[in-house]
Amino acid sequence: MPPLIAGVTLSVRKWGEGFGGWIGGFPWVAGPISFFIAMENGAVFAASTIPSALMGSIGTTFFALIYSIVAPRLSWLPTVLISYVAFFVVALASLGRTPSLPFAVALNLIVLSGVLYIFPKPKGKGEYRKNPTYDIPLRMFVATLFVVLLTQLSEKLGPTWSGILTPFPIMTSTLAVFTHSQQGPQAAARILYGLLLAGYGFVVFLLGVWWLVPKMAIGMAYGILAIVVMTVNALLIKLIR
Repeated sequence: MPPLIAGVTLSVRKWGEGFGGWIGGFPWVAGPISFFIAMENGAVFAASTIPSALMGSIGTTFFALIYSIVAPRLSWLPTVLISYVAFFVVALASLGRTPSLPFAVALNLIVLSGVLYIFPKPKGKGEYRKNPTYDIPLRMFVATLFVVLLTQLSEKLGPTWSGILTPFPIMTSTLAVFTHSQQGPQAAARILYGLLLAGYGFVVFLLGVWWLVPKMAIGMAYGILAIVVMTVNALLIKLIR
């Protein structure tokens, strides 16, 4: 996780918020979480988390939408807290209602497409501010801490909560908060739009975990999924704002 979050941060600075957000939307966080859940609890357990993970992914989509709406009005702290509430409202609403896989996939794609369609279009360029020296190390620490906590708690949480929290917006909130605080809300909105574009690849990743991971060696399955997700997201790159 530390080199991944550093790499995504540097890509944002080099190629802009939209492209950097698109890169950040790959399952850099959910992938390792799912992989370690599979290694520690078995492939069947990992696959059983997927219907709930798809519902959690809808929560992440609403997190990004709410953040982009609230950010121009508030500072980063109340904005991220309100956005986390949006995620957990979806999470709690789905508890005890584990959907069928086709329904969860269809609902995910409908919500994601709808949010991308109505997503606020940033006005103007982000404010440039010199990045503090502790910026990347702090991002690395925050993201890695979340991953460690979620993987360690997976066995106690069970497949439903493990699934819901697999797509918890760790990378999303880390990039949004730091971008918001350093470059302003418009830059944060651009990075969130790029992150959401990669959501289609994330749905494919979750489907792959459900179908592929129980059928072959865990490492090989996740390696194949990494290639598939990169291919799917590459098809969407022209839609970046």
